Amino acid sequence: FEQDGVLASNRGKSAAFTRRCAPLAEHPQVRNFRNQGMIWAFDVADENPLFARRFYQRALARGLLLRPLGNTVYFMPPYVIDPGHMDLIVEGTLAILDDLQQTP
Repeated sequence: FEQDGVLASNRGKSAAFTRRCAPLAEHPQVRNFRNQGMIWAFDVADENPLFARRFYQRALARGLLLRPLGNTVYFMPPYVIDPGHMDLIVEGTLAILDDLQQTP
């Protein structure tokens, strides 16, 4: 890690991903958006007891492996994540939230 500068690189990636997540943090269903290092989490205001299952299935359909714990969604991307994949995660998550809002 030290020789390859992984931690310094991750600080830059964390800041970049957090900036890309701004629209997600402001989504009307998102509560308590948070970040620590290379982990992000947020709670979703959704009363449906099947939220986690529905979110997970929609994520898979978009090529994303996102598995909520209850109403909490976590991102733990690999350290080799690039800007394009950051955008894919954020845009896909926003689309899923919008879809779930419209589908009872």
